[in-house]
Formats: sequence, C-alpha cells, structure tokens
Amino acid sequence: MRLLPAAAAAALVLGVAAPLALTAPASAATVVVTDPTGDAGGTKRLDVTRVKVANDDRRVVVRTTFAADRSGVLVVSLDPRGDTGLRLVARKNGSGDVSAEVVEGAFTDREPTEAPLECDGLRLRWADDVARLSMPSTCLHDGDYGAVRFSVLTERAGGGDSDEAPQTAQGEIGSSVWIPRG
Repeated sequence: MRLLPAAAAAALVLGVAAPLALTAPASAATVVVTDPTGDAGGTKRLDVTRVKVANDDRRVVVRTTFAADRSGVLVVSLDPRGDTGLRLVARKNGSGDVSAEVVEGAFTDREPTEAPLECDGLRLRWADDVARLSMPSTCLHDGDYGAVRFSVLTERAGGGDSDEAPQTAQGEIGSSVWIPRG
C-alpha cells in the first residue's frame, strides 16, 4: 500500500502526537500519613486522622483531615533536607474564624523560634473537618530546596498539645519520609 504525501504526513503527526496527548502532566510528589481516631486526649480536641502533603515545584500543599470539626491550632513542620525549616501555623477559633502564618524553624531544628516569616501567597482554607494550607515554594529558602519531610501537631485553643502525626513506635512525634520535589 502506497500513501500519498499528505496521508504520510498525517500518519506521522498522529503517530507522534497521539501518545503525547495521553501523557499525564507532571504532578507533585505526595506523601499521605494516617493517624488513629481517638488519640488526641479528649473529644473536644483536634484529632488528626489523615495528612497529605504535596511538594510541588511552585507550592507545598498540606491537607489535614480531623475526626471532627473543632477549634484549635494546627502546626505543620516542614523540614528541607540538609537545611533549616519552618512551621505553618493555622488557627481556628470557636466562632469559626481562621488565620495562618509561617514561623521560623522546623521541629527538627535545634533552636526553633517563634519569629514570623513573610510569606506572600500563603493560603488557608478550613472547611468543617479539613484544613488545607498552601504555601508558595519561595517562602522556604526562596524556593531553593529539594526534598522535604513533615510533622504535624495540634494544640487546644487554650494551649497544650493534643495530637501528632506521624508518631514513632514510642508514641512521640515523628517525621514523614522524604518527599522529593515534583
């Protein structure tokens, strides 16, 4: 069978373009950590059940699910490999008002401070039992980092720790596996 030049060109274009059209776009590297329900030390506390962190090229997105809709403080420690980290702090009060900030130092840093950091583009959406924090990658070492790991801690509205994820075998706060940059 002999193809006409136009048909040959069309077959060549389709042969190359069709597989490319089926290729999924690049996505962030993601890690999910689950935590048992009921381990927060009381029914009125923020009880973490699931944390999903995506380390994208442009953003780090943390989605935390709780056992129930409660007020309190969510602290997400982000630790880049080989450097100092930071904490994303989200608060929800009894009337449902929410706020978020970035604070210097990860849980794994030797001397974390309470110094707030400038982070234009930090976003918090807290709807019912799910809090979603989205931080531009430029807020962590001006975007010059690779893999990160995380730890999550919740606190009661009046202070005091409630729950942490992931936990070590001894029940202490642990760290996730390293999440490469996607």
